[in-house]
Amino acid sequence: MVKVPWGYNLSKHGSSTVVIMKSCEERLLRQGISNPEGLINSFPDEENLHSGRGAVQSIPIEGSQGERMVIRKYLRGGLLRFFNRDVYLGQHRPFRELSIAVDAAENGIPTPDILAAVSIKASGPFYCGYLISKELPSCCDLPSFITRIARDKKETLLEKKRDVIRRTAGLIRSMHDKGFYHGDLNLKNIIVDTVNPQNIYIIDWDKSRYKERLRQSERGANVLRFCRSMAKLSRSGLPLTDNDQLFFLELYWDDKSKARKNFLRLRMSLSVRSIIWGISENRQH
Repeated sequence: MVKVPWGYNLSKHGSSTVVIMKSCEERLLRQGISNPEGLINSFPDEENLHSGRGAVQSIPIEGSQGERMVIRKYLRGGLLRFFNRDVYLGQHRPFRELSIAVDAAENGIPTPDILAAVSIKASGPFYCGYLISKELPSCCDLPSFITRIARDKKETLLEKKRDVIRRTAGLIRSMHDKGFYHGDLNLKNIIVDTVNPQNIYIIDWDKSRYKERLRQSERGANVLRFCRSMAKLSRSGLPLTDNDQLFFLELYWDDKSKARKNFLRLRMSLSVRSIIWGISENRQH
């Protein structure tokens, strides 16, 4: 059973099942949203925004001046990607993400508008999935933002970096206070407006969940995952330090003792993960 949030409609188009925002349903269906691959291929020269597990395509929305949409296909990571890159059992994954993203937005968590979720039958009970959201203009992910400010005068880097870390910690704390556990909390899923840097958004709600109250252990696990992404990206040259990680933890917990305990847990987990990252980096070279 597909959960359809208020303000959305469910419809079927051949092998595609679509949950789509009512306010733009007619335009997007006319543009071809029920066939995301075909829509992407019709704009071969458009920009690929991000390249995580696969290129995320940005294309203009017809009949909406200056607005664009981002189409993300669900792709597997890990070893399984070598055997099955994009086919999943059951059609519900994109619809679950749409539902929790809408819930997050309704609870005041800044996140892009989800325009549609599409599931396309491959064979039998297997499906491919897509999520289509409205592009946030003048925005980039947090690592790109930090790289950008690092190009400015060095004497302003620490101030600007700490400012965005402070706002990010506050946003993540607010998300947790409202009962949302993010399924992949890392720096690349934090989006910053480069024109108005006080505007920060959380994206990619796949595998996220909501409960009335998060346990301390759930908060801690989510926050440490975020800090591990800080450590991993610093290995690639992003100007983030151990002190930045501790600064983030102190702001999030608002308790220096608790922050330092979590920082020690982080250092212990990184001692093992650093070996794994090093092996992976050597294989890539």
